[in-house]
Amino acid sequence: MLNFSIVVILSLILISKNLILLNEETLILLCFVTFCWLGFTKLKDSLYADFEIQRKEIEIKFAESFASIVNSLIANLKWQKLFPILITNFGILKQQFTTLSSKMIGQVPAIQNQELQKTYLKKLYFTKRLEEQTSKVISLVLVKKIEKITSLKYFYLTKIKIVPFLCNYKIVLREYIETI
Repeated sequence: MLNFSIVVILSLILISKNLILLNEETLILLCFVTFCWLGFTKLKDSLYADFEIQRKEIEIKFAESFASIVNSLIANLKWQKLFPILITNFGILKQQFTTLSSKMIGQVPAIQNQELQKTYLKKLYFTKRLEEQTSKVISLVLVKKIEKITSLKYFYLTKIKIVPFLCNYKIVLREYIETI
């Protein structure tokens, strides 16, 4: 408190002798310096305590993280010691996989040819069935046409009585019987 009193008395003397001008900037500077000095003296213990708590929390988290990393590394070392053949087995598996892949790539054209043959066989069977069905349809259409022609000839022969059709009637009748 004595230091503060000396500073105030010294400031008043300097202001009265016009060595320090008392204007807005000087008053703002004086207020800021006073605020900083009071903040430092009154709050330094609580700020130190807060920073100390945060430091301890961070230190604990680092210790826990370090412990978990060490445990993970120890577990990895145990697995590597327990299964040393595992790494070589994976290397052998890689070699087997590459040889299998190269053989499969060599067989791909043959497999594709087989697939193409299957699709062409399916298409050929389809065209064969289509041809059979078409021939049946054409046969049925022809039979219907012949039937209509014979019925027309019969009509001309019996109802209209045209002489040239009399001979044709017997021929048509024989043809009709043969088709059935």
